[in-house]
Amino acid sequence: MVVFKKTQFATRPVCGRKSATTALATAAIVAVVANLGLALAATFSLAVRDPIYADRAAKLTSVETRLPTGRGVVLMLGTSRTGNGFDATKAGDRLSKTLDCRVDAFNFGIPGSGPATHGIHLRRLLDAGHRPALLLLEVLPASVAEVPGDPLNALETRFLDGARFDASERGHLEAAGIPGEPLRKQWVKSMVLPWSVLRSQLVGRVAPSWVPAGLRCDESRTADSHGWNRIWEESLTPQSLAAGADRTRRDYTAILRGWRPSELATRALREAINLARGRGIPTRLVVMPEASWFRALHSPASAARFDRWIHLLAEETGCPLTDARAWLLDGSFADGHHLLPGGAAAFTNRLVDEVVAPALAAKRAAP
Repeated sequence: MVVFKKTQFATRPVCGRKSATTALATAAIVAVVANLGLALAATFSLAVRDPIYADRAAKLTSVETRLPTGRGVVLMLGTSRTGNGFDATKAGDRLSKTLDCRVDAFNFGIPGSGPATHGIHLRRLLDAGHRPALLLLEVLPASVAEVPGDPLNALETRFLDGARFDASERGHLEAAGIPGEPLRKQWVKSMVLPWSVLRSQLVGRVAPSWVPAGLRCDESRTADSHGWNRIWEESLTPQSLAAGADRTRRDYTAILRGWRPSELATRALREAINLARGRGIPTRLVVMPEASWFRALHSPASAARFDRWIHLLAEETGCPLTDARAWLLDGSFADGHHLLPGGAAAFTNRLVDEVVAPALAAKRAAP
């Protein structure tokens, strides 16, 4: 009689199934914990939720720590025009020589921003304890215009991302007239699927070359120590200039040709001004330089409407206006409205000499 010994072969598939189940369960737990961890990090850390703001705010803090106690910087808050056009290091050095005391300046120009975003950024900065000696608030004509075909009539709303704002900030945006439900849905999605929604911010910090330039969220990280996003080319080829001009005309002609003020953007700009003035921050409005052909994108009627609107706003809010649109020659620009380094130097020097230094001197002389 042949006797067959028992083997363990029959039990192995059961063990294999248990191992696979355990591995899947472990992976699921890790995924849930990782999602929850990133969602919590995004909730409590602007470095995760809004790195473009957070990187600049950290650089601003670093600049302020080098100033005497109680002395604030000259802060310019604006769009990519400010980001490229205001050399805050040069401004601080020039002011220090003119006023014979240490003065610093900082560039808080963020691409795609506008009056509503500026109000949120200003509120964050003030709530965090920053106290500028002078606030220069950029007004971009296109960002305060009605936008043809846009139900909200505000260019800025195309760039708003609810994932970047906390509940109170979304409330401020909603109070300004921006629908809150889309912003809330974006925030909820960032909490449920943070590794998907925030992937560009995260990958852009560890491997920027893996992410398209416009999605890296590193504009503030690559700025200099005082926030200036210098355009590295001193001059551009005729082909590059022509391409930039074509792109600018496509983006802005329809908005500027029939320029009319957006009620939403006007309300948001007023609120930003009132916030600064209410906290005792001297504030000036600044319209950045533009090439002559860019200014000609306005029709005569729309140009007159903008001039009336901006001067009336300055008068009603008691906020002095600096209209620098015609300050520089056409060769100062990369695309008609973003300044090359030479243009940035010329604009910064003139702004300091004609606007900032007199304002600070008057403030020091006041009783």
